[in-house]
Amino acid sequence: MTIKERLLQSKLLKDFMNPETLGQFIRYFIVGIVGFALEYALFIVLRDILHLYELLSNIMVYTVIFWFNFLLNKFFSFRSHSNFKRQLFYYGILFVFNLVVGNVLLFSGIRYLLVLGFGEGSWPVLYLPKILIMFFIVSWNFVLYKKVIYK
Repeated sequence: MTIKERLLQSKLLKDFMNPETLGQFIRYFIVGIVGFALEYALFIVLRDILHLYELLSNIMVYTVIFWFNFLLNKFFSFRSHSNFKRQLFYYGILFVFNLVVGNVLLFSGIRYLLVLGFGEGSWPVLYLPKILIMFFIVSWNFVLYKKVIYK
């Protein structure tokens, strides 16, 4: 049996290759785009207009986006109307994980590498870390939302 045949027979892959999951992913993607725009705009406002430290700005914005994303993903993306407390608990655990890993470790690491490559104060250092962090977080969140949080 080839790798392709094994993948096509995989229960995990079958779970993700159906109309319901496709609909959830499209709605998740829409919420993600709106959330991304809101999160990034708030980040720029706090950092560039209010002149707050960028890590503090990132954490503050991430906290605001917590409720935005939780509620829209629960009721719109995954259309889940059950077990609010359980879902909020698991979502909170994922939030803390994303906050620590995404916003502290990745932000610091990505920013450091970009400073090495482009220099302090350059466009990539100012604007790319937040975008890259959000990309990583979005990639693992959909699977966890579908399989653990909003199931």
